[in-house]
Amino acid sequence: MDRMISDEEVIEIGRKLKELREKLNLTQQEFADKLYWDVSSYQKIETGKALMTLDKAIQIHRDYEVDLNYFVANDLYDEEDVLKQVLTNASREKSTRLMIRLLEYFVRVLKASL
Repeated sequence: MDRMISDEEVIEIGRKLKELREKLNLTQQEFADKLYWDVSSYQKIETGKALMTLDKAIQIHRDYEVDLNYFVANDLYDEEDVLKQVLTNASREKSTRLMIRLLEYFVRVLKASL
């Protein structure tokens, strides 16, 4: 019987998971902890050595409002939703630091365009 998913697709799913984690500004350990995953199992998924199970994909969908199609159909997720999740899930101190960095970035962009 042919495999349903290729090795390249498993690697791509891991890459997208890593991209999501980095957009949330979380370490592998922090992301794994938030999702109640063993960090070594999570690392295998992120590096494409293992495939994420459906229950874990559903958990990410519920916790971070990421469309499941993002992982399997190249659909993009809404970056505003990710920003909202960062601000609501991060500590007050971390949220404040993130907002300051974001504002500093916008100021630099605006100054460069003048």
